[in-house]
Amino acid sequence: VYFFGLRIVNLLAVPFVLFIEAERTDKLKVRWRLFWLFGLVKPRSRNRSAPSAPERADARPADTPKNRRARGRRMAVALLPTRGLFERVVRLALALLRRVTLERLQLDTMFGFENPADTGFVYGCLSPVLVMADVRGLNIRCRPMFLESGVRGAFRATIRVRPLLVVGPIIAFLVSPPVFRA
Repeated sequence: VYFFGLRIVNLLAVPFVLFIEAERTDKLKVRWRLFWLFGLVKPRSRNRSAPSAPERADARPADTPKNRRARGRRMAVALLPTRGLFERVVRLALALLRRVTLERLQLDTMFGFENPADTGFVYGCLSPVLVMADVRGLNIRCRPMFLESGVRGAFRATIRVRPLLVVGPIIAFLVSPPVFRA
């Protein structure tokens, strides 16, 4: 039993490496690859393409029953009043973010609203954040499009997570009284 437990701990100490690539032109294309055990274990990567918002609205009949996402949102809204749950979720998110290593981040995006004044206002609000990202060495470019509306861009990231480091916060979250009440 001791030997088996030691092997599990050793396996959980090996990091997962997640590569994410997303590109938005007319359609959203997302690709991701996951590696574990230094590339020996490679679950099948997924390539997903989502149609743009106007295409989705046209393809859907007007009187469809509420889909799973709507049910999930209703359940989440029903859980929000649970005393202490929101604080526990925030605490879990912060603990997990501290244990995740962001090795590479590259974001190149352009955005625009129908009103060019709104585009300028949002870009002005984002400018301090973009300067701070540049100071921290993050590769983020964000440009306004004043003549057209929409969002275009590309996102690439490499994330490294050691499962052994995230098990503790997840267990602490799951056994907390607010989660039991929810």
